[in-house]
Amino acid sequence: MLLALLCLAAAPSDAPRTIVLLPESGAQQVAEVVVAATNTAVPASLIDARKMAEQARYEEAVVEYQRYLVTPDRPLAERAQALLELGFTHLVLGDQPNAESRAIEALELDPKLAVPSTAPAKQVDFLSKMRKVFLARPRLELQQSESEPWIVKVKVIDPEKKVSRVLLRHALTATGPFYSSDMNCEDDTCSGAIPPPKDVSSFTAWYFVEGLDPTQITQAKVASPESPLQLSVVDQKPWYTSPFVWGGLGAAMVGVATVVFLLAPQPPK
Repeated sequence: MLLALLCLAAAPSDAPRTIVLLPESGAQQVAEVVVAATNTAVPASLIDARKMAEQARYEEAVVEYQRYLVTPDRPLAERAQALLELGFTHLVLGDQPNAESRAIEALELDPKLAVPSTAPAKQVDFLSKMRKVFLARPRLELQQSESEPWIVKVKVIDPEKKVSRVLLRHALTATGPFYSSDMNCEDDTCSGAIPPPKDVSSFTAWYFVEGLDPTQITQAKVASPESPLQLSVVDQKPWYTSPFVWGGLGAAMVGVATVVFLLAPQPPK
């Protein structure tokens, strides 16, 4: 049978807590380890979720955790801790896929996230497994250049070589439609240009980047169509209007003419 135990450890009632699974002979015991909070203004939804979890009302706790996760502007450490708690709640309910998904989300926010030193082996093993999955999965890191803002560059971190194609999705409005173009990749760096609208030198664009495997399934992503990145290009001149381009072409033509003159046969004297 599952028993809900509360380890208060002299912490305030609204302090962030981590749900842990304590193995017991013939059964599992559910307990909470209370972690002191640095931010006392914890949202009511998170307080309620933790109370429901300690009362073994796990399905209701899941709803409250999800309600908390849509609360804007919460500290990353608090949000990561809540995601990990939600993952453990799913684990108690036997929902392994959602438990793993939430643990990965927590590690994305805080890669150094850890469980208490008193946590049982099962919980430690679960988080260790998720950390290995997190580190082995493909990732894209934005490498934006301030001098060429219309050029999008990403670094592909892909230990298991799952990504075979990197796409730049771009639009001229935040809601799309998004158009796609393949990025050029050399070694682990890929780049692509966002084409400007016709006959303009300044524009704003929204974009995200996807890394696809050979079956065209997304394995890694920077931003998303729901939350795209934004860039602005100011006074970008077409190449044929640049004085530097014309100066370079002029110098090249003079050089070619000089070579032709020197190589041409001399007229008879």
